[in-house]
Amino acid sequence: MTRTVLAHAAALAALILGVLLAGDVGALLKTPLNAIVVTLAILLAAVLAVWDVVGAKRSQPIRYRGRDRNKKILNYMIRVLKFDGQCVMSSNDLSWVAGEARDALFEKARQKSLALVMPRPTDLSRELENAGAETYYYGDRDFRFRSRFTLVNHARADAWVAIGHGDSGAHTIREVHAESDPTVYLADDLYRLAKRHVAAGATP
Repeated sequence: MTRTVLAHAAALAALILGVLLAGDVGALLKTPLNAIVVTLAILLAAVLAVWDVVGAKRSQPIRYRGRDRNKKILNYMIRVLKFDGQCVMSSNDLSWVAGEARDALFEKARQKSLALVMPRPTDLSRELENAGAETYYYGDRDFRFRSRFTLVNHARADAWVAIGHGDSGAHTIREVHAESDPTVYLADDLYRLAKRHVAAGATP
């Protein structure tokens, strides 16, 4: 991301410097048309730079470390659950759910906007199912997804996915917002595969 910021800052500086070194700035901006063209060129370069930097920022993974790691992860998930639209959540056992996150999950379930993809049912997943959530159990005691994902706005043009994985040192969450990114399709494929698994009668 630092490279992106520096590249756009250099390009914008070069554009402004080029205008200043073009000769008599007053003559260059003498006519309204010239002034408009130069101003629009600088503004366009600035807007594109900000757009690219924001995109690079969003693509950076979020890493949670330290004693407050679990609390920060929980707050992140609460924010995700408060997004409007369908939410497909892959979780091993929902053991992270507590407090406000529990309330947000049940609200999603009541709105028929929550689908759970899990290896096995738990007491909480059964409660959410009774509240209105869709549940798809794909595995058994010996198999579960190594990564966890949350797919937001499934099957829509603005679909995006958050994928979490970690170890004892840090937990990393990467958001993918580009519909054309294969990561979004992979998450959707796993969701649809779990649905087919259940539809075929291979439930645990």
